[in-house]
Amino acid sequence: MADLQVKRLGTFLAAWCAALLLASCGGGSGSSGSAASSSGLAASASLAGLCTPQGEQRFVRSYLDEVYLWYREIPAVDASLYTSLSSYFHALLVTTPDANGLPKDQFSFVVNAADADAFSTGVNVGYGVQWKLDTQGRQRAAFVSAGSPADAAGITRGGQLVKILERNVSSWYPNVAGAYSRFQYRDNPAAEVREITLNARTVQENPVPLVSSVPTPKGQPAAYLLFNDHSEGAQDKLITALQSVQSQGIRELVLDMRYNSGGYLYVAQALASMVSGTSANGRVFESLRYNDKRDANSRAGTFSFSNSVQYPESVYPAGYAMPRLNLRRVYLLTSEETCSASESVINGLRGVDVEVVLIGTTTCGKPYGFTRKDNCGRAYFPIEFKGTNAKGFGDYSAGFAPSCAATDDLDHALGQPSEGQLAIALRHIDTGQCGAAQARGFLPQATQREPDLRHIDWIRPPHGRLLRTRPQ
Repeated sequence: MADLQVKRLGTFLAAWCAALLLASCGGGSGSSGSAASSSGLAASASLAGLCTPQGEQRFVRSYLDEVYLWYREIPAVDASLYTSLSSYFHALLVTTPDANGLPKDQFSFVVNAADADAFSTGVNVGYGVQWKLDTQGRQRAAFVSAGSPADAAGITRGGQLVKILERNVSSWYPNVAGAYSRFQYRDNPAAEVREITLNARTVQENPVPLVSSVPTPKGQPAAYLLFNDHSEGAQDKLITALQSVQSQGIRELVLDMRYNSGGYLYVAQALASMVSGTSANGRVFESLRYNDKRDANSRAGTFSFSNSVQYPESVYPAGYAMPRLNLRRVYLLTSEETCSASESVINGLRGVDVEVVLIGTTTCGKPYGFTRKDNCGRAYFPIEFKGTNAKGFGDYSAGFAPSCAATDDLDHALGQPSEGQLAIALRHIDTGQCGAAQARGFLPQATQREPDLRHIDWIRPPHGRLLRTRPQ
């Protein structure tokens, strides 16, 4: 199973662009490239469209000098040694240790522009199933998108992938018409083997597929909300879901973000605002710091807690009064896939002293973001900014450690009170304790994935279409 690709489609991050910066944000135009660089390189704008190998290399080097957060530390690289534009791009990235002893840049990437465009709508061509290793090393279905080919084939959470028999595209997230995969499958590890063939087709993922009321062991009502993606439309769905929670008078909230590896930062800001109370209004949710050539961006780049919609989608207009739960404590179910905008929710709430109890495994550790820049059919995403909360904290490249350690319980459906991570959260609501599950010392299971083009951060202009791309 070493070649299994298991990262779910539908992961991406966002950030923000002030009206004064609109001309340099969004739409694939990037955020710089009009002025000559301080290092003597030509302005990237003057090199755009020179689609020879050398021309593209010169463009990439100049663009990084203009926008890259760590532009001063870019290593000296002999461009003639690289025949692949992608390998040249990655050779320029800064991987020296950060304050946590980890490579500074683990997230910048380049991808075919057509692939980036395909995900700008939140729609992909795929199978609609995310596989994950369980504690015994078996490939299990962790999440199945409603209405997807996997859903139609009867694949459900906890089902086991036994053996791949045939496929014409190696990825589980092909985004290619005509892709198929034939494999042996069990409905659970004890069930009989059956054969399934999945044919990829258009899948529209739902960022908020489940919201319900669940009781604690002592009978207290709690709200459970499965939130998989800070994508286009997620803000509207979150507002609707939390209006329901507020109308029921529920005072305990469990946000299941174990599969949410990022998305638009304005969605994170709206979610955190709805969780918090009016006392947080006007305080910093996240401030963005760019390189020293872009002080204007840094001065303008602040998201604040608010009563109302700041960046409207299709249902709730700008200025719409969002529900405010006024919670002093919130529970998040996490995993190593909890990343980017999801971590911004954690960090932003802690910045205004909302207690955030994490149940699961350590999050991915990505306090950074970037815009999209297109050239010669490729889309580039170099890290451009770092985010900090109201207390000035943003050094979480090692991730946020759980309050109560637990791994994904693939033997129970999401949202069931008996599902492992949710059960710990419900017990903690009653007792303030993690319980026996913590003492078992669960460790995160390695998730095999496609090449690491994940946890994507975006700049979103105040008006215009949202941008989105694929993780791998």
